[in-house]
Amino acid sequence: MRNFSLPLTGGGDTDEWEYVGYYLSENIHFAPFPHISFNHNNTFYPFGTTQVFSDWSLESNYWFAFFYSNFGHGPWLNYYYVISLIISFLGTYLLLKKEFGNEKAFFVGFVVTFLNFYALNKYPHHYNHSTIHWTILSLFSDFILVKRIIFKESISLKWVFLKAFILIATLGMNLGYICGFALNSFVLSLIVVGFILLKRYFKGDFQVSQYFKFWLSELRLLPSYYFLLAIPSIILLYFFLPLVLQIYAEAKTYHLDDGNAPHFWSNPVRMLLPFFPYFNTLLNPFIWPVRDMPEGLGSGSPGWFCLLLGITGFLKNRTKYWLVFLPFMILLLMSTFYHPNKIPTLKIFPWGAYNRVPSRFTSLIPVIFSCFFLPIHWQSFRKKNIFLLLITTFFVLEVSMVYSYRYSQKPFEFDKNFFGYLENINQQKGEAVMDFPFCIVGGDGAGLKENLCPIFTKTCNIYAMSRFHHKKVIGGYYSHVPKTAMNGFVQIGVGNWMTPDTTAWEKSTKIINQFSDEQLVHFIKYFQYNDFVGINLYVDLISSEMYEQIQKSFGKATHKTVFPGAGRVVFIPKPPHWYKFVNKEKALKMRYPCGC
Repeated sequence: MRNFSLPLTGGGDTDEWEYVGYYLSENIHFAPFPHISFNHNNTFYPFGTTQVFSDWSLESNYWFAFFYSNFGHGPWLNYYYVISLIISFLGTYLLLKKEFGNEKAFFVGFVVTFLNFYALNKYPHHYNHSTIHWTILSLFSDFILVKRIIFKESISLKWVFLKAFILIATLGMNLGYICGFALNSFVLSLIVVGFILLKRYFKGDFQVSQYFKFWLSELRLLPSYYFLLAIPSIILLYFFLPLVLQIYAEAKTYHLDDGNAPHFWSNPVRMLLPFFPYFNTLLNPFIWPVRDMPEGLGSGSPGWFCLLLGITGFLKNRTKYWLVFLPFMILLLMSTFYHPNKIPTLKIFPWGAYNRVPSRFTSLIPVIFSCFFLPIHWQSFRKKNIFLLLITTFFVLEVSMVYSYRYSQKPFEFDKNFFGYLENINQQKGEAVMDFPFCIVGGDGAGLKENLCPIFTKTCNIYAMSRFHHKKVIGGYYSHVPKTAMNGFVQIGVGNWMTPDTTAWEKSTKIINQFSDEQLVHFIKYFQYNDFVGINLYVDLISSEMYEQIQKSFGKATHKTVFPGAGRVVFIPKPPHWYKFVNKEKALKMRYPCGC
């Protein structure tokens, strides 16, 4: 956090979130319903690819697009993050206070917002997994819905409209995961209550018809009131549903053999790990036999504070509430033990087809455990002193560890030449700029073995700088990349230019070779034939010999700055007499070694 004056950036995945909103602002059309132009060569230049596998989170994308279009660059996503936390906290409180009392509603709202350690640690690197407010509220509303139906409590029409609004609002969350988790919960809740209602119907208990009679009488009494209540849901449906359907339909047209990426599997035993100093979910000396590959701090673990809440609540309330807990118990088992290849439980849902990182469900575990705890009657709690001692201890240890870690992470500080550097590129004649080394890669690993992204950790999202300089770029990084998008680069042979210091993609830090005569000719011709305005040369990522070769062939750098993640960069404009060599058809037909 602590950045309310400048854009959200910092290298790696952090730069993706503004870019998706920027892309939406440039490519959305209303005729009359919203529609996105997905296929382009703004990235993967000059061949192009589909943008459908970006991490779409439509609410934050619309938010950024609106402010960017009207006010330019700014800290718009940080404002959105703060609002997300407020909605999570206050929304939970308002939703639960009538059902479980003010104290419990306040406590649980605080837990799922500020003690959701996994979600907190996702900011800003995986920003769209840290802004999960509507899905939090959707799971709580599912819990209330099941509770009221199981115990034959009243459900007002106003509450039905509220539930509909919250569920529709989840379409604006991250589509690949966060929205999907809300839909999973709702479907499982409907299945459980549907079975119960059907069983009661055959026993002569017409509970459903009683609900509908009550709702119809309410509607007849205040039709204008409920028409007004429907307007927010209709507005959200207009902005979200056409794009969700378009994204789903477009994604289904691609066959992705490597889409599972099972290497990100997180062993379910991680749920038992705490967030203690020197003893937590990633820095744990006793976890090596698990042999999994967790994604980020807290992968698979809600922490012992939330774990104690969940276990205590479940044990104390299971006799009366086991049917109410059943949808969440199923959801917890399906999601925790999910493996994209070996145990593909979540793929029974249409929206679960591209779920490749099982541990991303961790952010919803505190919500489920809080629901287990909510029905507890504090007065009948016989061992409350022991419970209070344990919960306070865990609270102090885990909060001190997580928040000290978070506070130590400072926002990226822009180099004084950063914006001037990018504006200079924007003013250059030509449609694209070459980043070198570049990164053409998918989150599913596409492009790595072809050496199209030799320095992944440093360059994966330098393509997103195009939101500042507005030029097309050779690179790109999406959650999934079709193999067809790689074919042109492989055929031309651009992967032959670079030799990284290690073939381990997650550890490589530098290009260590210098160009051979063959490589240099091929590199220069590729640059000349495409309509590049110049080259962003990342001097920290290449050998000094290669740097000298490029300067000797292209000319001296005119501008310099520091890019987030990639480090020092210099801009070398295309020599004026090279513009006559631009020939895109020749560029597409090039092969290595160069027979240009």
